[in-house]
Amino acid sequence: MTHIPRPSLSNWCGCLILAGLVGCIAPKVHEEAPPNYSLTGVWELNPSLSSDTDKALASLQPKPRRGQGPGPGGASGSAPGDRPAPEVINDPTTDLPPIDPTNYGRNLGMAGYYGGANERNTYRPPIEMQTNALLGGQWLKIRQTDSEMSIVNAATSRNYTPGQHSVVSVTTGVADQESGWSGKEYLIYLKPQIGPSVKETYSLTPDGRQLLVTIDIGSEGKNPAIKVKRTYDRSTRDPDSFKQNLQVTLPPTD
Repeated sequence: MTHIPRPSLSNWCGCLILAGLVGCIAPKVHEEAPPNYSLTGVWELNPSLSSDTDKALASLQPKPRRGQGPGPGGASGSAPGDRPAPEVINDPTTDLPPIDPTNYGRNLGMAGYYGGANERNTYRPPIEMQTNALLGGQWLKIRQTDSEMSIVNAATSRNYTPGQHSVVSVTTGVADQESGWSGKEYLIYLKPQIGPSVKETYSLTPDGRQLLVTIDIGSEGKNPAIKVKRTYDRSTRDPDSFKQNLQVTLPPTD
């Protein structure tokens, strides 16, 4: 009889922690960085080699309903509380409400859209988690030691212990967080109880002159997954000078 090895309990637990984030295929993170490899430095965003953050966030906004776009055919938008209309199959010969084919057969056809177990797949949640994950990317200041990774940008200051799993506070409540080294990449995983998962990857180009950052944000409800890639040039400027430039470009307040 062929023996099929069964995954250990610890592997199952790891999958549960990172479920929906990396599909249980995330590389194991380690405490130690590769020899003579450091992300320490001040890094300035190179916009020409980076994703457009505004465009990525705009892709999460609901598209106007058919007939409600600008022009004589309808209004320019929908009311703030409107639920985005699903693609429906409408039978004019009956008085039954339209059928949403994305839910039909999974929860008695209509329950997923009109309030049921599958409603989480049909509603459009706020994008606060996505916005916060992408804030402050104009520059980075990284300090790496044997026991700590500190990442500061224009909006946040974060500290990590490589190889450590912890529970942290997020805007939607709490989240499982794990970070550490996988080869020459520093990885940060965030899996909230409520809200999309976030995976960040930090690595150097072969010449060490640029920092490559990838931010993967998972899907949630009708919000699709998005990926933002950023390239940073090594800088000798004081981070305070970046802050001053940002303050100058801010619009006046009332």
